[in-house]
Amino acid sequence: MKTRILLLSFVVFCFSAVAQKSGSVSGILLDSVNIKETLTYATVSVYKAADSSLISYKLSDDKGAFRLGNLPTGIPLRLVINAFRYKVYRKVFTLTDDRPNADLGNLLLSLKNNTLAEIELVAERPPIVVRKDTIEFNAGSFKTLPTAVVEDLLKKLPGVTIAADGSIQVNGKTVSKILVDGKEFFGGDQQIATKNLPANIIDRVQVTEDKEAKRRDPDLIAANTPQVINLKLKKAIKQGAFGKLYGGGGPKDYYEGGAIFNVFRDTTQVSALAYGNNVNKPGFTIGDIQRIGGFARAGVNSWMTNSEGGFALDNISFGGLGNGLQKTAGGGFNLNTLTKGGIKLNGKYFFGLNSSLAEQLTNDDQTLGADRLIGYSIANNNNKSYTHNIGGKMEWKIDSLTTFNFNPTITISTFRNRALMDKTSSNSSNIPINKAVTSTRQNGTNLDFNLYADYWKDFKKAGRSFNMSLNASQRNNLNDYYNSSLSTFYATSVNTSIDQLRDNDIRNMRSSLSANYSEPINKKLTFSANVIGIYLSNENALSTFYKNTAGDEYDVAIPTLSETVKQTGFKSSVRARLRWKATKDLAIRPGMVFNTINLENTFTTNPRLSQDYVFFAPTMNIVYKALSVDYTPSFTEPDVQYVQPVANNTDPLFIQNGNPSLKPAVAHQVSMNLYKNDVKHALNYNLYMNGSYRNDAIVMSRTISGTGVQVNNPVNADGFMQFYLGSNVNKDIKRDKRQITLGTGFWTNYSRTVVIVNSNESFAKNLSFSPRGSVRLNFNDKLEINQNYSVSVNKTTYDDDFFHDRNFLTHNTESELILRLPSKFVWETTYRMQINNQSIAGYNNNIRLWNAGLTYLFMKNNRAQLKFSVNDLLNANVRRYAYITDNLVRNVQSNNLGRYALLTLTYNVQNFGGKVGGKERFFGF
Repeated sequence: MKTRILLLSFVVFCFSAVAQKSGSVSGILLDSVNIKETLTYATVSVYKAADSSLISYKLSDDKGAFRLGNLPTGIPLRLVINAFRYKVYRKVFTLTDDRPNADLGNLLLSLKNNTLAEIELVAERPPIVVRKDTIEFNAGSFKTLPTAVVEDLLKKLPGVTIAADGSIQVNGKTVSKILVDGKEFFGGDQQIATKNLPANIIDRVQVTEDKEAKRRDPDLIAANTPQVINLKLKKAIKQGAFGKLYGGGGPKDYYEGGAIFNVFRDTTQVSALAYGNNVNKPGFTIGDIQRIGGFARAGVNSWMTNSEGGFALDNISFGGLGNGLQKTAGGGFNLNTLTKGGIKLNGKYFFGLNSSLAEQLTNDDQTLGADRLIGYSIANNNNKSYTHNIGGKMEWKIDSLTTFNFNPTITISTFRNRALMDKTSSNSSNIPINKAVTSTRQNGTNLDFNLYADYWKDFKKAGRSFNMSLNASQRNNLNDYYNSSLSTFYATSVNTSIDQLRDNDIRNMRSSLSANYSEPINKKLTFSANVIGIYLSNENALSTFYKNTAGDEYDVAIPTLSETVKQTGFKSSVRARLRWKATKDLAIRPGMVFNTINLENTFTTNPRLSQDYVFFAPTMNIVYKALSVDYTPSFTEPDVQYVQPVANNTDPLFIQNGNPSLKPAVAHQVSMNLYKNDVKHALNYNLYMNGSYRNDAIVMSRTISGTGVQVNNPVNADGFMQFYLGSNVNKDIKRDKRQITLGTGFWTNYSRTVVIVNSNESFAKNLSFSPRGSVRLNFNDKLEINQNYSVSVNKTTYDDDFFHDRNFLTHNTESELILRLPSKFVWETTYRMQINNQSIAGYNNNIRLWNAGLTYLFMKNNRAQLKFSVNDLLNANVRRYAYITDNLVRNVQSNNLGRYALLTLTYNVQNFGGKVGGKERFFGF
């Protein structure tokens, strides 16, 4: 409690320091010839008249007005105004204690004389200049540490925000690519420059709209138009190398190590990496892999992340995923080049190894009228996986209007999983119903091949475009699943055992060809059409064998648990829209969608099943200023895994059946987005909503026998609803060397689903609400304090009294402190806390995770870093999450590495051909 009071007092002090009383200057900017024309987004700067040091700056608002506060009194100040196409306005003034606020009234600016070049005073270069659709920041006006990279510089620019994953937004708009001196040295990579180029080599940062995105989608509203950042260098960088290598160790044989390097020569980039650790974390951050490893330029087909920082790209685990005790290793290379003909080429190969030992506790509490079914299980898992990813990419800009892309990828993975699970079930009186001890072995190989190609053609006529794409994929999942179990049913005193092999080979092939065409009819009307044809060929071959009691072979075929399902056929979709530009701010796009499904399902022992469906529905999109409202229908056939009629009995207490008679689900979706960027108050806020209604959705009809065995049968059900609403508000306060970022928001989700248990059918209505707030304090990069807090409320109600209403509450808070004092030392600590109001024996309801570290910087430009860190100081050693599904509340708790210490040495490599403050050599000490 004392710590929280001190922290609150410090925050209040910081706000007081920012908001302290001082002088101000204000006025309205007008054209000297047409005084009715206000000058918007002009840069207004105030300097000390004596040494031209910058004190404050701001852009004029949409009415030409400006006001700069927190100005010193008693010294001469110089006001400098820069407006596009106008002469620079300068005025010297002094604020006094008696008259601290100066209202200059209307200030008239004159147009520049194009025949005369105006002399720019270097000392008076404005921090920000707005020229038509370009915002330009003077890098020299935003001070950074000597070791800072471009990302650190961008964080200091007004309106620029950088998320935890490294993605960038400018005034709430997503940045689509990064250029260096106007060239795509890094293929438009989002982060390769921002994370590695030193900030002190940047002269200016320019932000413009992504003209290609705007051309391809004329309906893009201003709030959704991507931005492009161009880094103007002090000296042109044509050649360079950068990267890092690190290694560390600690007690109990804990270790981590890795190296990642990137070399570029003109338009060629070569990357290589290797890593390994046994401390439950990725070898590199996801940003490192995407920017230095070249994934961002090569393209990523799939990714997975978690709150601990772990991630996987294209099915390659780079560590930190899952729970338990993990070992991760891998390596690979990436090549990017640009040919003389302007063709961008990429090739990559990566290998990943992941091994984990995990213990997981699961508690299921189901309501069944006057009774309950309580399940408790302990599972010990030993999993290993090996993954290879080979890929390439070609991007050919045939001419200024035509582009062709070709992208093949192959992913091969093998896995060996072992598990032992002890599972018990009891009723509301804690009387045991059953028990099962199951041992499993799973060996498998997965092959994933994907080929994507597209052809894009724009025309000289604005708004006319044509696009055609081909996507072909083959996915083979070949698995051998051995499981043996011994089950005890206490009411009948019966014991049953299973010792079997499920040989399940799944092969899915999908080829699609699509075409898009857009044609402007006149200035207000545009017609667009999209046609997609898809061919499917899927096979799910399942063969089950019991172990031969005469030996160790699994060769006793079980026909009732074996079946091969083959699914072949075609799907098509036609979408057409007419865009009507009703006014400058209003655009309406009515349309229609026509879908067909023609599939043939054949079975080894069951009769053939045909699925022939036709779907027709309207669509609608309305855009008014920053508000967008969209209605879209969809039509989805059941996955082949639900069609497989053979039961999955690998868990003897939970049997999963299939249903070949399932029908396609029909969904109607409505979405709304509203975004506002308030330049005057440095405030960004947005509101977003999504709602859907589904009929023939797939739901599991569950039957629970008197012995506690659960059997799931997939069926279709109507009346599914989901509504999602969220909002975010962010405020930046930047004064001199102090920066405060305030953030708040919430999300809420309402869903109505169908629950069927023992023929009792009910709507389950779940409401989740989670408000959150955050504050970030930065004092000249010497002290940083970050605080986040969120609370999540979950409540589920049922229409049928057979089910009982459920709810739980979770608090999450995270605190971070970074202190860069004295020089060369960095102190950092994070403290996270999760509180769950559900009390279950053996589960930790109050999890506290405290990490701390101390880094010493040395060598030239602080390239070397020696860090001592301690993970989980309080030795919580667990992770926990809870959720409500159907008629049960599930709590899951898993073990973790617990407390450990590491001493790690990191060396950062930066070598550029350009000369910035002296020549630097590769590996120069």
